[in-house]
Amino acid sequence: MASLSECHAKTCVSVILKSNQLDHDDKNVRLESAAIKMYQVEQLASSYSLRFSHSTRNGEQIRLDYCFHQSTEACLFYKQMISLQKSHSQPKLLYYIQTDSELGYQHRAVLTEQDLLTIHSPVYCRNIFRTTIPIRVEQEEGTVAYHFNSVTDVNMFLFSKSNSHDTMTLGLLRMKIVPKKCVADDEGFYRLFTKDKMISPEFGEKNKFKIKPRLEPVEDSLLGGSLLLFSTKFDLFKFLVSDDAANLNHLEFDETKIIENCEQTGEKIDNSVRQENCKDPFLMERKVTDVVAENEKKFRVIRRQERKILELERKNFELERENLELASKNSERKNELERKNLELERKNLELESKNSEWEGKKLELEMKYKWGEMDKKKERKNRTEYSRDTTNTLGTLVLDRLEDEEAFATNKVT
Repeated sequence: MASLSECHAKTCVSVILKSNQLDHDDKNVRLESAAIKMYQVEQLASSYSLRFSHSTRNGEQIRLDYCFHQSTEACLFYKQMISLQKSHSQPKLLYYIQTDSELGYQHRAVLTEQDLLTIHSPVYCRNIFRTTIPIRVEQEEGTVAYHFNSVTDVNMFLFSKSNSHDTMTLGLLRMKIVPKKCVADDEGFYRLFTKDKMISPEFGEKNKFKIKPRLEPVEDSLLGGSLLLFSTKFDLFKFLVSDDAANLNHLEFDETKIIENCEQTGEKIDNSVRQENCKDPFLMERKVTDVVAENEKKFRVIRRQERKILELERKNFELERENLELASKNSERKNELERKNLELERKNLELESKNSEWEGKKLELEMKYKWGEMDKKKERKNRTEYSRDTTNTLGTLVLDRLEDEEAFATNKVT
């Protein structure tokens, strides 16, 4: 990753999205997260007028190459990638700023035998060239070459397999010429080595190799494993990127059969020790072994650091997951409390409604009672008046009768 002070002379930015099982156990979730992050990057890039852009995918990795007209635009986009990565959302975002010549789109999408021997590392990749990128294996001028569909695919392959940041793009690889070649053993076989134990003769026959147990000790390795013996170099390199080879857990070159190619035309070798090594194969083999051992030590340190980083990322992920769980529980509790409050409010409204009904019935009963009392009073009054009228009538009748009786008596006496 370039510093901001270095980005002002460069016009190209490469973005790599990497996801793995540490991000999430469900592959579909990881792919969906990668698609979302890819969309965010593309949206940011769409605001610029680009010279060109290319993208490719290898398994769960996505590569996006952008070339800008001005270095200031590339620098601004690079800063946006830094901000986007600070969001800490998955998948992991890697970004590099470089010149267009370092990116390598001016070259053919081809890696030669020399290129492949330069970049390979059994320490960095246990199965050195296992990939899902489409590759055609062809033989050219006595050597073998891998043909890719695009330079973007080449750069994705180099990013995944290269053991050095100086060879992670096609342009950088072309600037680092290391003349190497794979040679046959004393019996004329080209050799690969694997630590896998269960390899059947039928498997070897299908892929045109013989199986031979490795018995001789090699520095920093245990005895054991098998040598895969190919009669042609073409068959060896074709097998390295085959689906059958991808099923092996471990696969690498036999380092003792990789030498510097001093006979390569046009190659300048100004190191007298290197020339002496080419003349003395035994010394060359020892030098190669020393270099490999030194590189293995460096890569073991890198691997330990990567494991620590992965462990920290895993712990960070666990903390984020726990925070999400706490947030989810708090949200559930909040929702439960709100639900209970709503239920209490509903019950209060029901009680108020019932109280209103009771008040209405109470008023109705009171009115009925009052009207009843009034009716009773009126009835009593009417009864009283009726009683008076009756009494008066009877009294008048009595008086009239008495008067009639007196008159009758008077007449009789007379």
